[in-house]
Amino acid sequence: MNPPAFTARRATIDDIPPLRALWRAEQLPETDLEKRVTEFQAAFDGTGKLVGSIGLSVNGTQGCLHSETFLDFGQADELRPMLWERVHTVARNRGLTRLWTLEKTQFWRGVGFDAPDDEGRKRFSAAFGAADLPWSTLKLKDELVATMTPGQEMALFRAASKEENDKILRQARVMKWVAAVLGLLFFLFVAYGSFSWWKVQHRGGAKSGGKMLPGSRW
Repeated sequence: MNPPAFTARRATIDDIPPLRALWRAEQLPETDLEKRVTEFQAAFDGTGKLVGSIGLSVNGTQGCLHSETFLDFGQADELRPMLWERVHTVARNRGLTRLWTLEKTQFWRGVGFDAPDDEGRKRFSAAFGAADLPWSTLKLKDELVATMTPGQEMALFRAASKEENDKILRQARVMKWVAAVLGLLFFLFVAYGSFSWWKVQHRGGAKSGGKMLPGSRW
């Protein structure tokens, strides 16, 4: 079985030299990014050569995808899904509610990044950069739920459970009513059928009883 053409994992300090080369090629602040190397997910080819990377900086419950680089941009379409899967997993594990990025390729629009609405703009973290830049955002989960205390989460859970139980009880009552109506209709159908059968039999018996047999006399 052939090994996969590419693999992805979290970057380590051992990956700094090839990462610096990629950052330098894209004119990114390599000295600053080197200090944040653990923010990066890196992709490697079958020989173990680092061929792509992307960073995820975190502030509170929000994250920012940044500094996407590839050794060969002809491989970007194959590498982006792997890097995104890694980043998305990290974001979920850390309980992030929203991601931001300045990346504008079709891939990022395809996974759900879009221009922020008014609510999203209000939640933008200045730690990621200037708010007037052309940001795209992806909402991962409700921000209100993410900021709740354990007690508030429990209260919300209980309220949701009660609502679900009430819904089930309402459905059960409706089903019981439907079953009762169907039972009544079935009873009426059987009763009508039995009455019709009795009526036909009674009418037939009356006609047979009124006929004279051959050779009989009054």
